[in-house]
Amino acid sequence: MINHEKAYILGLLVGNGTIANNTFIIKLPFNKWGMDPHKMSEIARDILTKISNMFNKSYNFPINYEIGNNEWIIKPIDNADIKLLKEDLKNLGLPAEGFLLKTADLSTAKKILTGINVENFLSGIFDTRCSLAKSHRRFTDEAPIVSLEIPGSTENFKFVNALCSWLADLGTITDQILYNHPNQHSAADPNYKGWKKGFKIRFLVSSFLAKNSFVLKAKAVDVSKLNKIQEKNEQVPCSKRKIRKPSPVCIHSEINSSTLPVSVRNKLFFHYHHYCAVLGCKYAPINEIKSIVAKYNEYIFALPRMEKGNIEDITEVFSKISKKYLKGKKVISRDISVVNAINASTMKEYLELEQAIAFLFSKKLNGKRHSGAKELILSENSKELFKQYELEGTHLSPILMVNEKNDRAVFISAIQSKLNQELIKKHIQVNGLEVNIV
Repeated sequence: MINHEKAYILGLLVGNGTIANNTFIIKLPFNKWGMDPHKMSEIARDILTKISNMFNKSYNFPINYEIGNNEWIIKPIDNADIKLLKEDLKNLGLPAEGFLLKTADLSTAKKILTGINVENFLSGIFDTRCSLAKSHRRFTDEAPIVSLEIPGSTENFKFVNALCSWLADLGTITDQILYNHPNQHSAADPNYKGWKKGFKIRFLVSSFLAKNSFVLKAKAVDVSKLNKIQEKNEQVPCSKRKIRKPSPVCIHSEINSSTLPVSVRNKLFFHYHHYCAVLGCKYAPINEIKSIVAKYNEYIFALPRMEKGNIEDITEVFSKISKKYLKGKKVISRDISVVNAINASTMKEYLELEQAIAFLFSKKLNGKRHSGAKELILSENSKELFKQYELEGTHLSPILMVNEKNDRAVFISAIQSKLNQELIKKHIQVNGLEVNIV
């Protein structure tokens, strides 16, 4: 029978446990612990007393820990017999081999667990997967965030969606959910290789604490401190949420990746709630998503929305697109100042214009991103010139922008260009809420 202590242990295993060769490890990532990630003694005390006592009492074996790579690794000792633990996992419909998050399905656990067992099971997941780092969206003193983070390598969209829905059942309001999909992590650049940044379910601290808790003291103390300084209110519940006009997305080169489950593979998504709706979450604001999908041609870049890099590489992008779709069109070039480019009426159709120019003239780069405030970069370089290439006689031509002084170039296109709209009609098919690439 599952009691509250077993429920917590099983939550830890689901959150970051791996079972192999009749043993297991559980990882606690202390680098995402909280405001002070070096609370070594508190963490060690909790593992050696609170968690160890739970294992001894529930499964009759002790555990110990080791530290490495910014992680606390919990392991059983003395050749522990973990058969009962594995049986309990199976009774909850959970995997009992491998990295559990990879294949975990919460549907059976949700039916069986009740009351305090639910709270403890989820606390096990929170202790292993929640981050209190200040790098999260909206994390200011007024709006601190608890981010529940699932690695993209799990490819487990169903688990993430089900966990968020379960928390909503319990009264927790999600601030934002991010899925491990190119439209979320690379909406502008169709060839960005670093899009696999994982899943994140984010909550404002007060909303999280209203219904949930951490068992480990180090996290519990930190989140309580954050709760005292929060001033912003949480959003309305997801089902009642209004969605502002979303930013358009590009067709990423890996949109058909085998690492994406069929439910989201080769499909475009315009908002995080769009994924929720397609995945069947009952809390998704369906009518809002329907109204967005109905105007799908306003939100898709069939041509690259923006690509940044050195002059040779981006000139090749411009050349390939010109030859493939606009063969025979003459390439024209001109020198143009930053201020004139920004103020030109036709250039306002190019969504990424200012971001592109900021990349061309930023003194430093963070990867392929400009470093510093965009407005300041544009202001300081308002009279600087760059070369602009386009195709003569083409409606809202694709544009190549070049700064020869620092070997930087950017390709941008306009969503309402005749060519882009023709490609949307040719390659996009809508079926209900699904926007499929054909």
